[in-house]
Amino acid sequence: MINKNSLTTFLLKARKNTYAGNAGEVTPLLIGSRQFEFKEDKFLYRDIFNIGNNKFAGLETIYYENKPVWSMSYYGNFENLTEEEVDKVLRKALVEKWDKVRLWNDVEYKMDEYEYSNNGSGDIDELDGSEKLEKNGETVYYFYYAGAFMG
Repeated sequence: MINKNSLTTFLLKARKNTYAGNAGEVTPLLIGSRQFEFKEDKFLYRDIFNIGNNKFAGLETIYYENKPVWSMSYYGNFENLTEEEVDKVLRKALVEKWDKVRLWNDVEYKMDEYEYSNNGSGDIDELDGSEKLEKNGETVYYFYYAGAFMG
């Protein structure tokens, strides 16, 4: 049986050590995708996403002993920013607020003229939420997510 506190701790550590930390990118399993991975003990985290026209969709999956036990799908749109601008602000927010974002928490973060917010609900068993980035009061990025424990 998987300890859900250990699962949550691993998820947060994996996110911090992949996209948010600009590390862990591997050759993607799906042609044209981007993929990040992080492994520790019996856990493997895999994040695969597709990006184009300043929109992206993806899937995070955690495996325990090679069996998928938790997964979260997501969709984001940054049509009003460059990928570099979005990465700069998001990675900083995700690293500094790593234990709260894209989960069931409400989070706010400010950086220069940007304001990041995350609104989430649920718990590790089932969660959903959204995040957005505003620049000078105008929404320039939004992101939706939903996930569940399957193990």
